[in-house]
Amino acid sequence: MGKHRLRNQWASKATLWTLLWIALLFVGAVQGAEVRVYAAASLTDVVTELAQRYEKQHDNISIKTAFAGSSTLAKQIENGAPADVFISADKEWADYLAQRKLLASDSRKELLVNSLVLIAPRTATVPIELTADKTLVDQFQGKLCTGDPASVPVGKYARQALGYYGWWNSIASRLVGTEDVRTALAFVERGECALGIVYKTDAQMSQKVSVVAQFPAQAHQPIVYPGALTKIAGNDAAAFWQFLQSPEAIAVFNRYGFSTSP
Repeated sequence: MGKHRLRNQWASKATLWTLLWIALLFVGAVQGAEVRVYAAASLTDVVTELAQRYEKQHDNISIKTAFAGSSTLAKQIENGAPADVFISADKEWADYLAQRKLLASDSRKELLVNSLVLIAPRTATVPIELTADKTLVDQFQGKLCTGDPASVPVGKYARQALGYYGWWNSIASRLVGTEDVRTALAFVERGECALGIVYKTDAQMSQKVSVVAQFPAQAHQPIVYPGALTKIAGNDAAAFWQFLQSPEAIAVFNRYGFSTSP
């Protein structure tokens, strides 16, 4: 009698654990998969919109986004951050991760193209001529803000553009380097910097700055956004990465001012 009761107790416990395991599997299925996207700060608005659009089309997928300077994101991934998709604002930081075998090389694609502009607070009047015949430092008062030229892509492009006109050495002491392009934009919006060098798409997003001039394409290296899946990415991440390359997504990128890479 006691043995029979003991067997029943063990059977009940086994049934309980089985039901609990099934319930956990069901909850996981309901919650769905999570895709983690690490993208350059200049992509904040457009990738956020595309992530929300994709989630509406796929009930069981959650897109988690992280936006910062490309160098910051690349270092985080190198240190073990669980990213599935990485989109950089330049080739260097995509190459950095590729050299460390952290990207799925066959998934890499040059997704977007951008332009470089000189901005000022909308309330300011700062006539600037992009010509080697005039020095930039003599055309305005105050600081010039852009990404840190040592590591942030927009800062690297800015240094190239300033060097193209022979302005770099004279302006370097008045330059404020920031952690990403959105921080540089914010400094100009608040009037803390008289001028800023940012991407055209970032300037278009702000109602507080005006574009003073656009740098010609030959003044700097092409501003190309390469992206790829990381080594840990699964099928859900691969599907989202394909979505970002679809005509539907490209139309949204274009609306935000990005061009597609040839």
